[in-house]
Amino acid sequence: MEKKSTPLVDEHLQSIVRMQEAGTDDFFYTRLKARMLARQSGGEKDNPQQGWSFPLKPVWVVGTLALLLAVNGIMLAQQFKAKNSTMTASSSSLQNFAESYDQTITSSY
Repeated sequence: MEKKSTPLVDEHLQSIVRMQEAGTDDFFYTRLKARMLARQSGGEKDNPQQGWSFPLKPVWVVGTLALLLAVNGIMLAQQFKAKNSTMTASSSSLQNFAESYDQTITSSY
């Protein structure tokens, strides 16, 4: 069997033979380990240039929900009191029924 080779294939094979393993600086891993330990102990902030962001902690979420529920309860209580005062003012049960559906009844007495 004859061996056929071309200059392009030979050039590529020679470049593979001359390849060297990628290396790092002498103290790269030492600096990397030191930085990782500093982050674990809280010595370095993760992203100080990130800016302000709203803290979505459970304390803030529960507090906001409690405030919204309190405001909702106050508004419902005021609406309930207003409906009770208008219902006691009317005398007829037919008028009460019509008012509950936001209707008016004209009396022809």
